[in-house]
Amino acid sequence: MAGPANNLYERWQEQIQQDLKARIKAHQHAVLQAKALQARQAGGPRPLILLGDGDSWFDYPLPNPVHASDVLEALRTTGTPAPLILKLAHYGDATTTLLGVTQRNRLIAQLQDPANGPVDAILFSGGGNDVVGDQFRFWLNDASAARSDPARGINVQRLGYIFGVVESAYLDLIRIRDEFAPHAPIFVHGYDFALPTGISACRLAGPWLRPSLVDRGWPDFAPGSLIVKTILVRFHAMLLRLASDPVHDMVLVETQGTLAPGDWANELHPTGAGFAKIGARFRSALAARFPDRI
Repeated sequence: MAGPANNLYERWQEQIQQDLKARIKAHQHAVLQAKALQARQAGGPRPLILLGDGDSWFDYPLPNPVHASDVLEALRTTGTPAPLILKLAHYGDATTTLLGVTQRNRLIAQLQDPANGPVDAILFSGGGNDVVGDQFRFWLNDASAARSDPARGINVQRLGYIFGVVESAYLDLIRIRDEFAPHAPIFVHGYDFALPTGISACRLAGPWLRPSLVDRGWPDFAPGSLIVKTILVRFHAMLLRLASDPVHDMVLVETQGTLAPGDWANELHPTGAGFAKIGARFRSALAARFPDRI
């Protein structure tokens, strides 16, 4: 028998599906308009057609009155002509941690639909949700066992296990692209060096880092920051290894080291200005691959 919590979850999932259907419809309309305009202008500049999927860095729910609210929204307003972006990332979607069955099937369906493209590139943001949150403590050593040395604060073996899962998901994404959009490079990123401040997202979610650090005996900001940075550097190294193989046709957008302390809205998400900085990094990477298209 379904309880109130189950009913609320079902309604939320229905809302997500409605949002995504509206986004797809709007994107397809924009693609039709762009093609018609190009035909009238006899070969004018073609906007890039991008598909963006993943986590809250690509779909952040808190609006910003001055800046774009996430990386993809920042990209929508950059370049001439501005790119057309089908945003499949949706905050609160239980499948956005990585490529779960629902998200995987949704991605394949949209890559197969000719009304969405042709898609020039896939943008993906993922892996962070698998490491942070309540499970973050699993990748940490107790400060007492590490002799209070933050260089020993990471349980390398356990972290390797979860990064193996993350890497498998990225390889699955590559296989999907190879089958359904073999011409489209994949653009990924390694986030930036998050700060374990204990700040949540408007008390709605989080914090995701500091509680685990405190639980493991790392309450001070400096050693906690070093531990978080080391984990992110290892995550970047995994992505770089994938992107370095030409067969994967993957571009690692260099985002680590972009944000200043004031560019963070909470432990995991930039401010609007911070998202704009990350969006600019994606724009530069896209411009390098697609000269004169963005």
